[in-house]
Amino acid sequence: MTTPYGGVHKEKFRDSQFLVFMNRILAFFLAAVYIVVTRQPRHTAPLYKYSYCSFSNIMSSWCQYEALKYVSFPTQVLAKASKIIPVMLMGKIISKKSYQYFEYITAVMISAGMSLFLLSKQVDKSATGTVTTFSGFFILVGYMAFDSFTSNWQAELFDKHKMSSVQMMCGVNLFSCLFTAMSLWQQGSFLTSLLFATYHAQFMIDVILLSICSATGQMFIFYTISQFGAVTFVIIMTIRQGLAILLSCLIYGNVITAIGVIGIVIVFAAIFLRIYCSHRIRQRKLAENRKAVLTTSVA
Repeated sequence: MTTPYGGVHKEKFRDSQFLVFMNRILAFFLAAVYIVVTRQPRHTAPLYKYSYCSFSNIMSSWCQYEALKYVSFPTQVLAKASKIIPVMLMGKIISKKSYQYFEYITAVMISAGMSLFLLSKQVDKSATGTVTTFSGFFILVGYMAFDSFTSNWQAELFDKHKMSSVQMMCGVNLFSCLFTAMSLWQQGSFLTSLLFATYHAQFMIDVILLSICSATGQMFIFYTISQFGAVTFVIIMTIRQGLAILLSCLIYGNVITAIGVIGIVIVFAAIFLRIYCSHRIRQRKLAENRKAVLTTSVA
């Protein structure tokens, strides 16, 4: 959207929603083709159930970008770093899941550590001038609620209907295409965007490359949710954000403050604690199963 296209009279493309539509429609077709040419499990989920997480995904994106206008930089950071806790709460509501005490502890530790690290890298000075308003806070809560619902609803569909990650990708993008196409048509920007793409071949090449990258990312996202659940997925995405900033500091020689280092230590301590406690619980369950088998065989 920042690249000018054309010959003598260059112009920039301004409609971000059309780019979302192109990403979704290419992902839908790629998933549909893969389903046709490969063997997939029998699909049992009603199609309309995909519309819920598709709509919540669109709304979470809208709330995220809209909240930037009314929310201060520290509030944005705290919201992004604390996504794990809302996802766990939403999991209890949607799937009636129960979590171990150490999962709550590590979720708070990761959120606190990421907040410290991200706040220590406050490089965008202009963003700090934004004051958090009540409407901004309300939109931010909406973003966290919709975002938490999306991954948990997808995890619930995976658990209940046992579809593949590609089937989930196809179903979600089908409704995303319908929703974004309806919005573009209502705004009257659908035809103008298509005309812009027709006149500028380089623009279409860039859009296709962007859509392929987006579709590839979706495949990993849906696979992660299907295999490891919504909480693990959001932990990976939260830590990824911090690792990207950390690598940027190491590559370009930016200074990491003492507060940032403390945040990193807290995050990695939480990860190791989570792995250790999970391993102990698995070992305990295996021991109990062996004991039950031995008791049965003796009897």
